[in-house]
Amino acid sequence: MYVLVGSVTTAMRLKKLLEQRFAFSADVVHTPSQIHHGDCSYSVRTDLRALPAVKSAVSEYGVGIRGMYDVKNVNGERVFYAVS
Repeated sequence: MYVLVGSVTTAMRLKKLLEQRFAFSADVVHTPSQIHHGDCSYSVRTDLRALPAVKSAVSEYGVGIRGMYDVKNVNGERVFYAVS
């Protein structure tokens, strides 16, 4: 899952929260062009199972996100689906 954020600082903060408070691995990566909307070019990539932790980071810790997407391979191509 990719979590789009507004700045690299926010991406680093979310990564740290997911790893330290919720025990999920996370990486700060460049946002794939298919879901990049002209905002910050960084996002946090983590497992879809971390969705409740991401929502908790938003509500409890005030982390601002701009969207969440899961990715699947369909006929050899990456297809992104919005996650809510």
